[in-house]
Amino acid sequence: MSSLVSIGAAQLKVIGLNPQNVSLSSEARVPGRATYTGMDYQLTGIGERSARLEVLTLPFVFGGMDALGWLQAQHLSQLPVLYLRLGANLAADNLGLVVIRELYIDEDRFHPFTGRGRTLNAEVGLLFVV
Repeated sequence: MSSLVSIGAAQLKVIGLNPQNVSLSSEARVPGRATYTGMDYQLTGIGERSARLEVLTLPFVFGGMDALGWLQAQHLSQLPVLYLRLGANLAADNLGLVVIRELYIDEDRFHPFTGRGRTLNAEVGLLFVV
């Protein structure tokens, strides 16, 4: 099964840690100043670019805990890693280097024998560093 998204060593796949939602955010810095003839704007560059991914796995059915482990390790070490998205004809788009800024993990419906959640949702906040 090919990966849909790759964040460093973490492979997000259909069977495993499955991406549910991807959102991108960026800002352009354009300060303005009032003049006698109206407003004067100055383009000063692009500000922060970020992405947020919502992922889901059913650990007892699909696995995905290895990819979540990679995300946690890369988050704790603050390593800049490649962010790749699968494109047409199995070609990947290199979206740039990112650092995992935020990682939220939610477990639902705990299994009575293992104590792990039967459904695991996570949100990954990425910050583009290059």
